[in-house]
Amino acid sequence: MTEKAVVGLKPWLPALLERSPWWTEPIRAERLAALRIGVGTVLLSDILGTYLPRASDFFGSGSLGSPEVFAGRLTYGWRWSLLAGIADHGVLMAILIVWAAAAVCLILGSYSRFAACVAWALAVSVQNANFYLHNSGDNVRQILLFYLMVAPCGAVWSVDDWRRRRVTGDRRSTYIYPWPVRLLLVQMMAIYFVNGLYKLAGPEWRGGETMHRVFTNVLWTRFSYHQLPLPPGAAAAMTWTTLVWELGFPIFVFVPRLRTPALVLGVLFHLGTAVLLTLGPFPLYMMCLYLPLVPWERFLSRGISESASSFIPRHAGVNLQAPGLDAAG
Repeated sequence: MTEKAVVGLKPWLPALLERSPWWTEPIRAERLAALRIGVGTVLLSDILGTYLPRASDFFGSGSLGSPEVFAGRLTYGWRWSLLAGIADHGVLMAILIVWAAAAVCLILGSYSRFAACVAWALAVSVQNANFYLHNSGDNVRQILLFYLMVAPCGAVWSVDDWRRRRVTGDRRSTYIYPWPVRLLLVQMMAIYFVNGLYKLAGPEWRGGETMHRVFTNVLWTRFSYHQLPLPPGAAAAMTWTTLVWELGFPIFVFVPRLRTPALVLGVLFHLGTAVLLTLGPFPLYMMCLYLPLVPWERFLSRGISESASSFIPRHAGVNLQAPGLDAAG
């Protein structure tokens, strides 16, 4: 058996989960490293392409996000912002540059968790400093950065790992406890299912009309509807497929024959919305959720065979003691 080093926090789990290898058996750290690099890359492109070029329009004195505009939003609930009350454009530009530097550190894996902490704090601060500038994709960004902040995201493919191995001479394969990857999958299932329930309540979704309305709305689409050679009924089929896929996603990923098609459909869905619709970086952040599900270790080590490398266990002996879940193995 390949010698391995397991890093990161081993969490306490309730008895039901403690007996499940899916929650307890360590997995290769490349899964989390891929997420770190993907999130850092999307975040950096977001900062350089959206925030920095228009910083004076979005934040500071005389802007759409002038401190007095959203001051009331920070006075109730748990909302906070490190940018609160800052009106000087020079200071705000410096903060955005620090944010971009944190994204670069995430990509390189240099002081990874500290960089994730800085990136998360500034992401929350920027969103609360000008709330109307953001959408659900920015909520996903905060979720991803939070997981990177509390998990050993710099264990491999990083400057941190290079430094550690140079000092210790350790050449063992690096593993992590699987809880951050598993929780992200649960988060992903919740996002799709709740969105599906919300859509199901709309008569336009049930009637198959929504995608046609989206493609003919100049506020949403990047192209004129006449430039999209869609055959008759295609928009309705896309509407119903999206609805069924989102509602059924938590089930599809636990059915071996449906798992890969469901994940591939998800990637194609987000790629399609990124190309066709003006959703900002939302589709890219959502695609980052798929990165820990890719078996990166199989591409790096030929002939590797480990049951823990699959994001859903393939054996029937998982013993989750919940009806229907044993069949997912």
